[in-house]
Amino acid sequence: MSRARVSIKGLEDYADDDKVVGAVRACLEPLGGMGAFVKPGQKVLLKVNIVTPLAPERAATTHPAMVRAAARLALEAGGRVSVGDSPGIGDPAKVLETCGIAAVMRELKLELADFKNTATFECAENRVARKLDLAKAAADADVIITIPKPKTHMQMTYTGAVKNQFGLIPGTRKAQYHYRLETREWLAMLMVDINRMARPALCIMDAVYGMDGEGPSSGNPRKIAAVLASSDLPAMDAVCCAIIGQDPEQVPTQAACRESGFGTTELEDIEVLGDDWKKFRLRDFELVKRVSSVPFLPLPKAAHKWIREQLSPRPRIINDKCILCMACFKGCPVEPSAIDPRREAARQVNDKTCIRCYCCHEFCPEKAIRLRKSWLDRIFRLSALIGR
Repeated sequence: MSRARVSIKGLEDYADDDKVVGAVRACLEPLGGMGAFVKPGQKVLLKVNIVTPLAPERAATTHPAMVRAAARLALEAGGRVSVGDSPGIGDPAKVLETCGIAAVMRELKLELADFKNTATFECAENRVARKLDLAKAAADADVIITIPKPKTHMQMTYTGAVKNQFGLIPGTRKAQYHYRLETREWLAMLMVDINRMARPALCIMDAVYGMDGEGPSSGNPRKIAAVLASSDLPAMDAVCCAIIGQDPEQVPTQAACRESGFGTTELEDIEVLGDDWKKFRLRDFELVKRVSSVPFLPLPKAAHKWIREQLSPRPRIINDKCILCMACFKGCPVEPSAIDPRREAARQVNDKTCIRCYCCHEFCPEKAIRLRKSWLDRIFRLSALIGR
């Protein structure tokens, strides 16, 4: 059996479009070039990451220069290219405008992919959902090329290649899955199910800048200075985790891939082509700390769940920064919403109904939501004892 392959090429910044295209082209060459994935006449969906309407320099969304490069190479190969994603909040076309991607679409005459309507997908191998309604764009495409960024994620620890396909679930339906699936592990398995159905052919990772700290939208831009490419998405995430120093055992999507036999998750089973990945390694990347388990306590599952809930940070609104855009209120999957910035400070977040999905934190454009440690953790520092 041939080993999974991940190609990597250094790229310092997005300033020169020709250099960006050249770096992506060089990154794809060891994999057979764009022509190995796109044939003349095929419909190509560039699945970007536009989690929320933020400017490119925030490093929360796929950079427009990377979209331009991928589109140019797909067009060269004879593909008919569309671009899209489904943000948690806002109209896709308007969010693409804010993220700078719409300008690239006009420049290259790229179509807006249909992320408003849905098509039904089925897969007998799936663990969580053998039938799902995904964006019609995925059904319309002959080839899906996913273009994520490597970022921390306050709920899922890390987000990259595999998680990017969660955006194929339209709009606020994503938040409903946060509510219906109680644990990160089930949510991660759903993401693997989506990848089995959509079958992205190629991942081009925009790792010129990633995000550390309180990602995926409120963290800090971190220069990694690289572009990566692979047809094996879990392998891509394994290499990215190695670069940022993230333990893949703490990443639910990697665990779900490993458990379900989807892709390659072990670094030693991956052939890294192009530049040496170790030269891009960041030893001070600020990772998400989270409770993974409570293995030393001989307690029932319900007690373990209660302890995890007590140790999970609570969203709190920073009223001096809040502009009352209501993105947190609209994005909360709980009904009625567990967060409302219009209430007095003591009642803005209902800790009893909040499910700790952190959608509010993810959707806030002003970094006006902080995640505050619970009183139990602040007093006893239990999370440090059980491996956060």
